[in-house]
Amino acid sequence: MKNLANSEVLVTFEEKRQIFKPYGVTCERWAPSPMGKFDRHNEIELNFVPNGVLSYFFHNRYVAIPTERLSLFWGLIPHRVIDYSGGDYYFVATIPLVTFLGWKLPEWFVGDVLRGNVMTDSNKDFAIHDIFMFGNWIKDLTSGREDVMLQEAKSRLMRMAAEQTGANAISCSCKEMSKIDEIAIFIAQNYTLPIKAADIGNAVGLHPDYANAIFKKTFGRTMMEHVTMERITHAQRMLILSDNNILQIAYDCGFNSISSFNIAFMKINHCTPREYRKYNSSPNRFPC
Repeated sequence: MKNLANSEVLVTFEEKRQIFKPYGVTCERWAPSPMGKFDRHNEIELNFVPNGVLSYFFHNRYVAIPTERLSLFWGLIPHRVIDYSGGDYYFVATIPLVTFLGWKLPEWFVGDVLRGNVMTDSNKDFAIHDIFMFGNWIKDLTSGREDVMLQEAKSRLMRMAAEQTGANAISCSCKEMSKIDEIAIFIAQNYTLPIKAADIGNAVGLHPDYANAIFKKTFGRTMMEHVTMERITHAQRMLILSDNNILQIAYDCGFNSISSFNIAFMKINHCTPREYRKYNSSPNRFPC
């Protein structure tokens, strides 16, 4: 999928966007505005903030993307922008997971990304280059030069990995957690257990029906639908990161039967767990 957006247009998050809908290969300038719900997609997402600090809520923690430092993460990890201080825009580029895996970057680097770490460049030495690079990538995609953009992105990440010795995730508590955040964190920490709506409500000090109502208003799905989403996301990671058999993965992710796992996985991904593993293990195939 090519990005044909005008290079001066500021993109905002589509609140009605379908979960797991692919972005493909993109590079855009984004407006610094909070996202009303989590986004999830199967691309590697690159962020570059020319000015200010971009604050995310990632799965179960807050993370700050500092100014003038290239950062990246796997978009499958639930993420939403909650705050932005300084500047009028930031850059976002997305690269399909299958392309990223085909680049054969250092194993520790790829592993940290797939384990959910936010990788941040260790210094600002390349900031001027990165601003120029992201601007050129937007022009490249508008002109049909996707191959040029991908080659440069690969080289940039190879250099970034070579400059570091391990994950450089930066976390911060950017604001007081709301009850919605508390619910999301409890689910993120307990989805592999046989939890129910009553357990979630009790954990955050709310009646389960009320907790469910405010959660659905924010995320567009019930708490238990979110539990299923967390379990499927975990399964997606394990299908790529491990050689465990599918039955074991299903149980490890909190499902009590292989049939319920297969039904939930197919509903969200439109392919079977076996097909998902096969597609994402080869750089010559496209993910479902």
